[in-house]
Amino acid sequence: MKIAKAITTLVALTMVVAPLFAADGDSKAFEQFQDIVEGINSQSFPQIQSAIDKTDMSNRILNARLIEPDAKQVLNEDFWQIVEAGFRQNLPPPGSKVEATLIDFAFENGTGRAALRFKQPNFEYAYQVFDLRQDSRGRLQIVDWFDTSTGQMFSADIGEDVAILMPTKAATRKQISIANPSDLQLFQVTEIFKASRDRQAARFFEIYDEFNDQLKREPFIAKYAVFMALMLKDMDRFAHALDLFVDVFANDPNFALVMSDFQVMVGAYDQSYASLSRFHDNFPLKEGAIPARLSALALALGDLEDAEKYAVEATEDEPSLELGWWSLLRARARSQNHAGAIEALTYLEDNFGHRLDESKLRRDKYRGFATLVSSQEFKDWRAGRN
Repeated sequence: MKIAKAITTLVALTMVVAPLFAADGDSKAFEQFQDIVEGINSQSFPQIQSAIDKTDMSNRILNARLIEPDAKQVLNEDFWQIVEAGFRQNLPPPGSKVEATLIDFAFENGTGRAALRFKQPNFEYAYQVFDLRQDSRGRLQIVDWFDTSTGQMFSADIGEDVAILMPTKAATRKQISIANPSDLQLFQVTEIFKASRDRQAARFFEIYDEFNDQLKREPFIAKYAVFMALMLKDMDRFAHALDLFVDVFANDPNFALVMSDFQVMVGAYDQSYASLSRFHDNFPLKEGAIPARLSALALALGDLEDAEKYAVEATEDEPSLELGWWSLLRARARSQNHAGAIEALTYLEDNFGHRLDESKLRRDKYRGFATLVSSQEFKDWRAGRN
C-alpha cells in the first residue's frame, strides 16, 4: 500500500491545461467541434446525434461483428436509443465534474482528427480520438471514435452490444473462436452473453465458474469478467480475471491504458508501468499526462533515470500542464539534482501562482523534498525571490 500512496501523492495536484494546438487548419470545423465537446461535457446527446450519419455509423456497427438478422432489425428500429446508451456508458457519470479537455485538433481538405482527455479519479486518464469529416454542406460529422476505456472504436463497442442482444446458439457460434463447440459450451456462452447484456454480475460468475480455461480466454469473456468483478467489488475475482485479461490482450496496445489502471488496483506496479509504457509508445498524440504518470510510476519504483526522462517529456510536450512540472520537480529532488529542481520550482511559481517556500515543501505529501530545501541552492534561490 505504501507504493500506491506514493504514486497517488506524486500526481496529486490540480491540472491547468491549455490546448496543445493552434486551430489554424479549418476554423469553421474547429468551431463546430467545440459544440461537440460542449455536448459531451453536458452529456447532451442531441448535439452528438446531429454530427453522426446514421447510415454510415450503422454500416460500421454491422461490419464490426457478425450480427444475426433479428439483432440487425433491432439496431435499425432502435438505432438512436442504442447509440445514445453507448455514448452515455462511456462517459463519466453525471455529477462527477469530470470534463473533457481538447488536446488535439487537425482538419484539412474535409477530413481530420480531434482528441479529448478526461482526468478520472485517482489521477487516471482516459482519451477519445475522433475521426472527422465534412459533408457536402460543410457540416462537421463524426465518422467514428476510439475510446481508451473500452480499447476499441465506438462502432465496434456498439457492435459487441448488438451482437449479444439476442444470443441464440447460432448467433453464439459466430461470436466465439472455438472451432467445434459442444452444445453445452454454446448454451453456457449464450447464458453468459445474456448476463453480460443485462449487467447481472452474480449470474455472470455463476456461469463463468463452470467454464474451462479455453472458454475463459475467449476475448469477450476475458474482458467482461474484469468489469463484472469490478461491479461486484470482488477483488479476488478481479485479480484472477485480470491475469487472464492481460494474457489475452497482451499484444494489443489499445487495451494497455485501462490495463495499466487495473494493474495499479491490484498492486502490480511493475506490470502497470510496462503496460503504460506500451500504450505511450503506440499512442499517436503528444501530450503531457501520460509521460507524467509514467514518471510518477518510475519514481515510485525507484527508477530515477526514467522518472526524469518522462517528466522532461511531459513538460516539453505540454508546457501548460502543471502536473508535468511537479513530476519534474519530484524526480529531480529525489535524484538530488538541485539545479534542475530549481528550474522546475521557478516555472511552477512563475506560471501557476505558487509560492514554494521551505515550509510548504516540507508539508507536501511527497516526502522527497527534505534534502532539496536544506540545500544551499534552494536557500539562495528562495532568498533571491523574497
